[in-house]
Amino acid sequence: MFKQLNGQFLLRKMIAPSLIFTSFIGFSQDYSGYRTGNYTGVNGVFFNPANIADSRYRWDVNLVSVSALGGNNQASFKLKNLSESFNADSLENQLYGRNAGPTSGLMSVSVLGPSFMFNATKKTAIAITSRARVMANVQEVDGTLLQQVVDGYTSDAGLPYTITSAQNMRINMNAWSEFGASLGQIIMDKNKHFLKGGVTLKYLAGVGNTYLQIKNLTTTIDEDKISEKAYLSNTTGRLGLGFGGASFDNFEASDLTSFDSQGFGFDIGFVYEFRPDQAKHRSGDNYDWNRNENKYKLRVGFAILDIGSLKYKRDQARSGVYDIGVTGAEKFYLSELSDVDLDDYKSFFESRPQYFTPVAGSAESEYKVALPTTMQLDVDYNIYRRFYISLAGQFSLISNESKPYNSQYRNTFTLTPRYETSMFGCYLPLNYNELTKFNAGLSVRFGPVFVGSGSVVTALLNESKQADVHIGIRFGVLHKNKGKKKKASKEEKKAEESNQ
Repeated sequence: MFKQLNGQFLLRKMIAPSLIFTSFIGFSQDYSGYRTGNYTGVNGVFFNPANIADSRYRWDVNLVSVSALGGNNQASFKLKNLSESFNADSLENQLYGRNAGPTSGLMSVSVLGPSFMFNATKKTAIAITSRARVMANVQEVDGTLLQQVVDGYTSDAGLPYTITSAQNMRINMNAWSEFGASLGQIIMDKNKHFLKGGVTLKYLAGVGNTYLQIKNLTTTIDEDKISEKAYLSNTTGRLGLGFGGASFDNFEASDLTSFDSQGFGFDIGFVYEFRPDQAKHRSGDNYDWNRNENKYKLRVGFAILDIGSLKYKRDQARSGVYDIGVTGAEKFYLSELSDVDLDDYKSFFESRPQYFTPVAGSAESEYKVALPTTMQLDVDYNIYRRFYISLAGQFSLISNESKPYNSQYRNTFTLTPRYETSMFGCYLPLNYNELTKFNAGLSVRFGPVFVGSGSVVTALLNESKQADVHIGIRFGVLHKNKGKKKKASKEEKKAEESNQ
């Protein structure tokens, strides 16, 4: 997947590949559906660090798990017609062009590496985890401008075309790895009420960060009918581009281990459970009797994930901020960008000072890239025996409006009916987000293997502006029942009833 990314300038190198890639992969929560279950083992720590406390497992190991997701507000595809849906010309026509409008998208790939958890005591669990992540955001990029840059010239684009944008067009790509240590602890276990909490401390190893921002762009895109080339005229605005760490111009898999920046982060979470039949799961003071079973009627989870940042040294040879000015009879031909590599764009801008004026003192030597912080809320209800329904919300706490190098998720709501046992789980996530609207998916778990998608049902029955997939293998040893509970005496029953 990361063997090598070939291409041209940021608009070609970052926007087009990112948007087309997000059309192939998806947008919702990571591990949509699967994440709601009670048998996620060590993987549950990535959704809420409190999950590992009172786990169904004595110990659990993740070998490898992958979630790839993305989405955009323009291109759609159908599973029943894959050849047309993934046709490059068809995708380009939907993603950018005279009818596309402002184009936005998100891509995220999360690879959970070797990770394990175990119970240190009856009330305490510990996990050690590893994860590699890549994210890309595209926001409010004008479709016609993008089309003329990517295609060089398109005669049916409806030129001349005027852009007057108060929105900041911005694109970024981030890649980093995480190494975490988690602690989950039972805080309260009294009568029908159960509360646990957890925290994950993470060492962050940054691989690379690249971003582009165009602010307050006013321009007219017109065509030279003789040379058949598109050009900009009457143009003002400000363009900024920045680089830290590895180059995405020739990015390879080996670059994922070339850590060029460091940082620290953490996750924190709590889970409350209402257990009206708690008494039947106990045997005197023997807390861990029946720990392999779910005991709640209602579960409420709260977590804040991805708190922290990475500090990058800005590559001054590739980074800069420029005021754009194409005035009077001047014409800037967009075809001039065609053969310029991403890493050479600063040199290109500075070789044309009549159009691009450097802004002095605008690029600090170091900059902090925030993690894509989110607040996670979920409510899970046990309908009957092994049937559950979960309602979850994911809310972004990070903005890249003023800091274009920050990655961010989109707000998402997911309703997930499910059936699960220790060996099998079936999940039907129904999600809605502000970018790709409504989607339905399916996820299944067979023993140690799980696979699913948050949008496959929508893509199969109709069409979707997202596509996502998750797959993984992990295994663990469940807690064992220690025997049947002894029949309570009349005195014990009276004492139990008085405490309720």
